[in-house]
Amino acid sequence: MKQFLTVLKFELNNYFKNKSFLITTVLIALVIAGVIIVPTLIPGLLDNINGSKDAQIVQEEVEESSEQYGIIAPEKVKESLSLFPAKWVDYTDEDAMKEAVEKDEIEAGFILRDNGEVTYIVNNLGMGDSNIMEQFRQCVLAYEKEQYLLEKGLTPEEIHQSERAFVTVTPEVLGKNSVNNFWYTYVLVFVVYFLILFYGQMIAVSVTTEKSNRAIEILVTSVNSNSLIFGKVLAGALAGIIQTVIILGTGFAAYMAVGEAWGGILDRLFDIPSRVLIAFGVFGILSYLLYAFIYGMLGALVSKTEDISKSSSPVTLIYVVSFLVAMFGLNVSDSMLIKVASFIPFTSGNAMFIRISMGSVDTWEILVSLILLAGTCVFTGILAAKIFRFGTLNYGNPIKIMRAIKSIREK
Repeated sequence: MKQFLTVLKFELNNYFKNKSFLITTVLIALVIAGVIIVPTLIPGLLDNINGSKDAQIVQEEVEESSEQYGIIAPEKVKESLSLFPAKWVDYTDEDAMKEAVEKDEIEAGFILRDNGEVTYIVNNLGMGDSNIMEQFRQCVLAYEKEQYLLEKGLTPEEIHQSERAFVTVTPEVLGKNSVNNFWYTYVLVFVVYFLILFYGQMIAVSVTTEKSNRAIEILVTSVNSNSLIFGKVLAGALAGIIQTVIILGTGFAAYMAVGEAWGGILDRLFDIPSRVLIAFGVFGILSYLLYAFIYGMLGALVSKTEDISKSSSPVTLIYVVSFLVAMFGLNVSDSMLIKVASFIPFTSGNAMFIRISMGSVDTWEILVSLILLAGTCVFTGILAAKIFRFGTLNYGNPIKIMRAIKSIREK
C-alpha cells in the first residue's frame, strides 16, 4: 500500500506540475465562464431570449432583415405569400430571374408552373433551403385549398372560420422527459469520451516513455508491479477527474451567479438531477478506469512512443463504437440495442447512464450492470498488472496482447 501511494503521489505531481495541464485547465474554465457571463454584461443581447421585446417590434426587425426572392406566379398566388418572410421581386422571364440569382441580386427564385409544380432556382443548395422550399409549398397549398373551397360555394368568411379550429396536445409524462434531459446527457457523454481518449493516450505514453528510457527496469525490480500500474492509472484518472470537476464546476458557478439574466434558457444544461449526477459519477468513472487500465496495459507492450497509436487503435475503435451507440441511444433510449449495450462492460458506462438519465430502467438492471462493469474493471486491472510486468521487461517490436496473455498463463 505504501508503494502504491508513493507511485500515486509521484504521478499526480507530474500532472499538476505540468504547465500545459495547468494552462489548459485554466483557459477552458475561463472560456466557459466567459461564454456564460459575458452575454449578460452586453445590454440588450439577451432581451430576445427573455421575451422582453414587444412582438410587433421583433416582427418589424424580421421583415427589415428578410432576404429578397424572385417569383413568377399569378397575382392571386402572390397575395397568399404574406406569411412567407421574404421581400418578393416579380419577374416575367425565367432567364432574367436565373441571371439575377447567378449575380446574387436575389437569394433564390420560385416559378409556379400551370400544373401546380414549383421550380426553385438557387445557386448553391444548402441545408436551410429545404425549409424554405417547404414553407413556400405550404403557402401555395393554402392558396389551392382556399380556391377549391371557394369553388365549392364557401364564402371567404366561412373558410376563415374553418381554419380557426385548432387542437392542443398536452403531454402527460409518466416516465422521463427525454426532451428536457437531452442536452446535459449529451454533454456528459462527451465529457467521458474526451476523458477516455485523451487521458488513456497519456497513460499509455507515460508507461512507454519509462520503458523506452529503461527507467522501468529499476522501478519493476524495486516496486511491486501492481502498485506501479494501479498508481499510474489511478493518478491519470484522478488528474482527469479533477480537471473535469474544475472546468464543469466553473461553468456551474458562473451560471448560478448570472442564471437569472439568461431567463432559465440554460437550465437544460445545468439543472441536472442528483440521481443523474450520481449515475454519471459511478458509471462514468468505472468506464474511464476500465479503458485506462487497458491503455496502460497496451503502453507496456510497445517500446517506442510512436508505436502507441497503432497498438491502441483497436481499443480506441471499440470505444468509438460505444460512443456511437450512445449517440443513437440519446434518440431512442429504450431500444433493444441500448438495453443490451447497458450490460456489456465496454459499452455500459454510456448506455446505462443514458437509460438512467433519459429512459426507464429497473433497479435490478442498474445493479447487475454495475456489478458487471466493476468486476470487469477489477479483472482488467489485475490482468494489466501482470501484462505490465511482462511487457516492461521485453523490448523490441510491439508485443501482441494474446501472446502476452499466453506467456503469463504458461508461467
